[in-house]
Amino acid sequence: MTKIKLPHPRNRELSLSYIMSDRRKIQQLKSVALDTCTTCAVGTLLYYKPEFFNPWDLNLFHWVLGGFAIRFAVNFYDHLVVFAVDSIFSHKLLPTRTTGKPVRYVTLDTQSMIFLSINAIHEWIFVQRLCHYIWFSPDVSLEIENIGLLNTIGALWTMFIVLDICYAPCHHILHMPSIYPLIHKHHHRQHFPTRGYLDAGNEHPIEHVIGVLCTLAAVRTAVYVANAHALVIFLFFNIHAALAMLNHSPYDVEFDIIPFGIVQYSVANHEMHHRKFTINYAQYCMWYDHLVKTFGRYEGPMSKQI
Repeated sequence: MTKIKLPHPRNRELSLSYIMSDRRKIQQLKSVALDTCTTCAVGTLLYYKPEFFNPWDLNLFHWVLGGFAIRFAVNFYDHLVVFAVDSIFSHKLLPTRTTGKPVRYVTLDTQSMIFLSINAIHEWIFVQRLCHYIWFSPDVSLEIENIGLLNTIGALWTMFIVLDICYAPCHHILHMPSIYPLIHKHHHRQHFPTRGYLDAGNEHPIEHVIGVLCTLAAVRTAVYVANAHALVIFLFFNIHAALAMLNHSPYDVEFDIIPFGIVQYSVANHEMHHRKFTINYAQYCMWYDHLVKTFGRYEGPMSKQI
C-alpha cells in the first residue's frame, strides 16, 4: 500500500502565505484599475460637461467658498444632532459601549482622509444640482399656499421608503465577495461606529455616488408620485443626514418614522450590520432584510465589565 506523503507543516504554512500574498496583490491591482477608470471617467465628464459640476455657473472663488460653507454647515449640524440626542433627549449609549469588553475604535488613516475629501466635494456638487433642480423644475412647487397633506407627509414617507428600496439591494451587492474588497470593505474598518458624519462619510467614492443616486431616485419618485413640495425635500435631506450621522454614533436611538413600525429607525440595527457584515442591509425599512432573510436582531455584549 502506497503511503501519501503530506507536506511538512512549515511548507503548508509557506504555501498558504504565498497564496494569500498573491490574492492581496491581485486585489490591489483590481483596486488600482477600478480607481484609475473612475478617475478617467470623472476627468472625461469634467472636460466635456463642466456644467455638471457647476450648474449655477459660479466663478472659482464662489464655487470654493460655497464648498467650505457646506462643510461648515455639515460639521455644525453633526455636532447639533449629537448635542440634541445627548443633552436634550438624553438617549442612553448602546449596551456595547457601556458593558462587556471595551470596543476597538479605528483611527482615520490617509486613505480615509482622501475619501472624505473627495466625498465632501461630491456632496457640494450634489447640493448644487439638487437646488438647481428644485428651483427650476416645473414639477416642484415653491409656493407656501401649495402645501398639502399628500405633498408633505405623503411625499416624506415616499422618499424614505423608496430610498431603502433602492439602497438595500445595492448595499447587498456591495457585500458580494468579488466586489466587497474593492469598494465597501473600507467603510467596515470601523466595527463600532462612533464619530457620526466622519464614520458615515468614510466610504469609497463609488459607494458615495451609489448612495447619492439612491437618494436622488427617492426625491424624483416623491415628486412624480406625490408632487413633493420644495420644503419637504429640504426637510427630508435634513432628517436623512441626521439619521445617517446617528447610524454611526454610539447612541441607542429607535423610533417609528411611520407609525406602527411600518418604517422604523434603529441605530442598533445598523451597529449589528457593522459587527456582522451580512445582516441588516437596509437603513430604515427592514422589509428587504426580512424578505431575503438577512435581518438580525440586536445582540448585546455577552458579559459585563468587572
